[in-house]
Amino acid sequence: MKLTSDVERFDSMVVLQRKMLQERSAQADIDDERLSRQSERLRLEAAEIVADAHQALDQLRRLSQDPRTSRSRSGS
Repeated sequence: MKLTSDVERFDSMVVLQRKMLQERSAQADIDDERLSRQSERLRLEAAEIVADAHQALDQLRRLSQDPRTSRSRSGS
């Protein structure tokens, strides 16, 4: 499922970002531009995952409201 793999990928990106921030606090020479690029990438990835989640929820909502789907579930 695309949403699951997106969330897993995002989670790994968050872990990497956290490690970079921890290293940065220990070493002042980590490139600020690199950190900014990573932060922007994380922000964009999060926005994409949120959009995918909204789309999936909308689809589930439509399916639950479709009378044909309700009849097939009830056995009619």
